[in-house]
Amino acid sequence: MHLDVRLLPNDGRETDLSDTVCIVMDVFRATTSIITAIDNGCAMLIPVASVDEAYRAAGQIEGPLFAGERQSIKIDGFNFGNSPFEFAAEQVQGKTIIMTTTNGTIAIKSTENAYLTLLGSFINAGAVCRAAQQQNKDILLVCAGTDGLFSLEDAFCAGLLVKLLTKDKQYELTDAARGVQAMYHGAQEAILSILSESRNGKRLYSLGLEKDVEYCLSTDSSSTVPCYRVGKITALHP
Repeated sequence: MHLDVRLLPNDGRETDLSDTVCIVMDVFRATTSIITAIDNGCAMLIPVASVDEAYRAAGQIEGPLFAGERQSIKIDGFNFGNSPFEFAAEQVQGKTIIMTTTNGTIAIKSTENAYLTLLGSFINAGAVCRAAQQQNKDILLVCAGTDGLFSLEDAFCAGLLVKLLTKDKQYELTDAARGVQAMYHGAQEAILSILSESRNGKRLYSLGLEKDVEYCLSTDSSSTVPCYRVGKITALHP
């Protein structure tokens, strides 16, 4: 079985994903927030690419909530932005949320044709790796990036997942997979300090969202694994 990494969702490859499990990561903050929302009882999230698409989707759902950001700022008129702390149980339990973010929801939708798409981050690293391995398929880790550019936090997370996936199972690693694993190995003792100086880390700190950064990097704080199927994100059940 193969283990590969895309450092950007659309990296120019035309790949048949019909027999591949994808794990999509947008660490700061979309996939972390989605994991948290489902952890706190959200029934379903619907990822869309644009604000207009969000409002169109709302016409087919009873009583949806809206979540989204552009450049880390909550979209006007939406219920939530993209901070995991906004998705508290009393706000999201039993609800359907339509979400659009600058990078994360686009990355999720780029895997429409995968055998299975799971959402990962540092907070559910162990759980999402176990869920992916249970499928006995090739695995592709998809980093959301930022505005079409490489994002350090997603690459570090991919490196952690490669480390976990290869701990007890043999995969044929691509150069990209080996590369992110080496990056994570070299940085794992100083993840917070390094990523606080990354482009997205600096942006969140400038907005007073230091706690978001710390939360997003809290490894294995959740056992929830969101699954994207037929346009909807729900909890993956065995």
